[in-house]
Amino acid sequence: MALNKVEKRRAFIINIAYAGIIIALFYLAIKYALGIVWPFVVAFFLAMVLQRPVAFLARKTPLRRGISSVILVLFMLVIVGSILAFIVYRIAAELRGFFDFLLMKLEDTDAFVDQIVTWLQNTLSFLPHSLSDSIVSSVQGFLNNLLGVEAEATAELEARNAVSSGGFDLSVLSTPLGAVWGTAKQIPMFFVGLLVCIISCCFMTSDYNTLRDMILAQFPKERGDAIVRTKQIIFSTLGKMCKAYSAIICISFVELSIGLLILRLLGFYEGNYIFAIALITALVDILPVLGTGTILIPWSLWSLFTGDIGLGIGLLVIYAVMGVIRQVIEPKLVASQFGMPPFMTIMAMYIGTQLFGFVGLFLLPLTMMLLKVLNDEGIIHIFKHKKKAAAETPPAAADADAQKEQAHED
Repeated sequence: MALNKVEKRRAFIINIAYAGIIIALFYLAIKYALGIVWPFVVAFFLAMVLQRPVAFLARKTPLRRGISSVILVLFMLVIVGSILAFIVYRIAAELRGFFDFLLMKLEDTDAFVDQIVTWLQNTLSFLPHSLSDSIVSSVQGFLNNLLGVEAEATAELEARNAVSSGGFDLSVLSTPLGAVWGTAKQIPMFFVGLLVCIISCCFMTSDYNTLRDMILAQFPKERGDAIVRTKQIIFSTLGKMCKAYSAIICISFVELSIGLLILRLLGFYEGNYIFAIALITALVDILPVLGTGTILIPWSLWSLFTGDIGLGIGLLVIYAVMGVIRQVIEPKLVASQFGMPPFMTIMAMYIGTQLFGFVGLFLLPLTMMLLKVLNDEGIIHIFKHKKKAAAETPPAAADADAQKEQAHED
């Protein structure tokens, strides 16, 4: 008995150490190795995607596989890249104007804080003065810290002191100039990596079968079959996800654009940049846990506090309508196996952001979701499935038991 306990503890320690090594290797690979080998990772991924088009082109035309691979890679680079570049340029132009508009609006933060303080003072007038003053001062301090009012005032004061003393504080330029110089140094290496990625993609697409067989030859047959099946499941899952969330983005974009246009026709919304706002909200809508409320609810509260009651109520109505439509269409578009429990998603987002920065916000939830899909398909065994309750009796067995009870009563 004691020996069994020791063996279980030893197996538990070995499993924990194995999991720790895997997690450490994943962290090191993403944190350090990915920045070096990304051209080859992207090239191999594109080579896998282009296999069917290359095979079709080689089968329907007299061109050899190598020439077909080069043609398709260059076609994808020139045509698809040009279309994406044009779309990004138009979106960036729209967003630039929108952010300039936001910066202009944020100059009124002092007036906004004063309006909220006045509203609180009038609302809490029935309370004792000491208590109401304490609440108002706490809220005012929180808003000042949140909106950066005190920081802006301190910066303006330091700038005035520097000018009055006849000097200029060059330290304020150190961070922006350092960021610009760091980015400028990375640009040539990025283009070198892009060139290596294109060349590697041509060779990998042409010799994909040889490369695949060489990789699979390094593993036993059962493990090689599992790797092939893993690739198929991951590609199928990612393809379904891209289609589903692209549809959700388009639907959210159209819904919010129509809603803001209606508010504009009714005279409640007088601003521009409707499509930029709709695009940003639609992109935020697909983020794990977050949704349209991340943008629409603060915007509506701002409008209500600043006296724009019609716009505030209209935004809340749009948010409610989009939420109802989302609850109806999402289960039909996104398979249930894609989802994870909300607390797991939040944990993955937070840990991913802490480990890998902004990329980790998407990378770690996506990785955990793929692991869940592979576990559900039986490729890996990380999470245990819930066993069926013993009380659940098959219909045939239930009928047999009923017949025995009836015979016994007779």
